Amino acid sequence: MPARMSPFPALLLATLLASCGQNPTTGNQGAMTANQADAALDAAMNVTESESLANATPGGTLVPPAPGEPGGLPDDRTPLNEGAARVPTSVEASGATIERWGLALGEGRYGDAYRLWRDGGRQSGMSEADFLTAWRKYSEIHVLVGRPEAGGTQTARVPVQVYGRQRADGKPFNLIGMMTLARNPAGQKGEPGQAPWLIAQSDLQPRGTVKILPADSDTSAARIPVAFQGQWSASAATCGKPGDDMRLAVSGDTLTFYESVGHVTALDYVSPASLRLSASYNGEGDKWSEKSTMTLSGEGKVLTIDGVKRVRCS
Repeated sequence: MPARMSPFPALLLATLLASCGQNPTTGNQGAMTANQADAALDAAMNVTESESLANATPGGTLVPPAPGEPGGLPDDRTPLNEGAARVPTSVEASGATIERWGLALGEGRYGDAYRLWRDGGRQSGMSEADFLTAWRKYSEIHVLVGRPEAGGTQTARVPVQVYGRQRADGKPFNLIGMMTLARNPAGQKGEPGQAPWLIAQSDLQPRGTVKILPADSDTSAARIPVAFQGQWSASAATCGKPGDDMRLAVSGDTLTFYESVGHVTALDYVSPASLRLSASYNGEGDKWSEKSTMTLSGEGKVLTIDGVKRVRCS
């Protein structure tokens, strides 16, 4: 069994907890049954706190280290085996647990994030209340996931990058390392709501620098990676043909569709082959903003945007 570890190195965790003061409480639990106390704690930990957004220090767009840069994920452009990744119990799908963990942290659902650790969360090395105290230090949390690899017959290892802002002063942070997942014996049937993999170990370390783009700055610095850039269409046969309403040109900061143009305003790496972006569009007399997910597959020859696939034009 993997050793029990906290989501941070011991020294970093000790510093974090010391800076946060005493653990939060859920009120007078003396009049509650054990089950009622647990339910109250769960409810308190799974509410996204509006005050954390209101009190967050404003400060532009965060740009984390990119894949291959110090503090960034490995620059691994080999496409993930999509067929295997659709099988929840496969090693290729193990990264989905880290994605759920990151989403829960980002939304303030600390109890949900805690229970994605093995042994009901206890393998994180913290109690549920301590886990809440630790992660509440951050007003903004983003988690990026790299390519999972087998760590053994019952484990998988996943490169993970965590970045965001500290609540106290709005300063950015960046953590990088490997997280180990273990098969969950109770989650191997593929039933809805099951977690086939649980977090067992982490060696996240502070490394790299997160840049901050001022709110009124040129956001083109949040550039789309070169691997995603180029000309795309529904098929090789339609590439370059007049009237092709599926054509798409992707540059460092612009998406040019058949009847609209989008300028990138924010970008998050999900993995070297997947990213989320926000863009301001104009076309056919209208203006709007939209968020999209872009994923590369087929050795970089297929681009999927929000479920719509296109192939690279030569």
